[in-house]
Amino acid sequence: MMRDWLQRQLVGSIVRPLSGLGYVFVALLVSSCSEVPTALTALDDYQRRVANTLQLEPIAYQPVSFPQLPNSRDLRVQVPRISVSLLDSWRLDQCAAGQLIAQRNSALGKLEEGISRYFTDLQLTQAMKTCVTELEQAGEAQLAKRLASALQEKRQTLAASKQLAIATDDALRHSLRFAPSTLAAPDDAAFANALASLDHVLAVLQEPSQQPPQVSREQLESALEQLHQSDYLPRLWRSLHTLEAYLQQLAPLTEDLVGLAGCSSKGRPQRPEVLHTVFLKFFIAKVQPELAGYTRQGYLVNERLAQLAVISEQAALKDYIQRLMQLTDKLNERSKGHVKPWQRFFAACDFTPG
Repeated sequence: MMRDWLQRQLVGSIVRPLSGLGYVFVALLVSSCSEVPTALTALDDYQRRVANTLQLEPIAYQPVSFPQLPNSRDLRVQVPRISVSLLDSWRLDQCAAGQLIAQRNSALGKLEEGISRYFTDLQLTQAMKTCVTELEQAGEAQLAKRLASALQEKRQTLAASKQLAIATDDALRHSLRFAPSTLAAPDDAAFANALASLDHVLAVLQEPSQQPPQVSREQLESALEQLHQSDYLPRLWRSLHTLEAYLQQLAPLTEDLVGLAGCSSKGRPQRPEVLHTVFLKFFIAKVQPELAGYTRQGYLVNERLAQLAVISEQAALKDYIQRLMQLTDKLNERSKGHVKPWQRFFAACDFTPG
């Protein structure tokens, strides 16, 4: 399984530049065929009905720039290389450390990178610790001393190794990027799978270096593969961002809702009745549940982003993660702001809530 994952990663490093061009092409194709992103379908339908009732022009969505994940080359850190002599490595064949060292020095092992490589570093330090004890018990005092020295140096590199893993891991970076398109609707099953995978990755990054990893290699590889293949989190970021932007753009539509509705006219005109129906049937019944679904997922994944922000030591990446976390708060506040003119409308036109 490890070999298959690394081979896919290698192929990905070749195909990725071409797939990036593909994303651009798809984004252009979608924008030319669709007036609004799919996450805005219900919101756009609702605002068009409001505009039509008020005899105003509907407000077309205008794309807004979104945060960019810092380039991995700008986040790279130097990790000192710790080596064991070839002669000593041969004498470690009976230890688990010897097998891991041989694996790391193999052609496939040299391709290992990101969080998978950091996981191997954690395993290697534990194996070296065990091997030192076994060598001491076997009377190999000098070899045990040299290996203990290498172990101490290796432990001192783990912090840098972790930061390099966070900065360069393809699967983690994919999950943090904005996708070219939004979600059509919140999907709890797909979200739960993405969240579980992210939890496994965070568990490895939060492991104390002095203890054996609690997540197995198979669990980690499966989690990384899931994050790399799934677009759910990237599309969730894009959906949160796009919904908040469109609600902001719709502000002029409702800023004079009471005056345009004509509630002050003698009796109750038909227009307020229609607006009342549109708000309840299309915003409360359709738009609001979707907004609630997106914000609920946003707050749940924010708990994981907060953990990642604590682990990361690079200012640019921490700032980007904070901006991802702000997406949910912004959408939540913008949703509340959109409802306020309607609350004034209900009071002015003497409608009871619900």
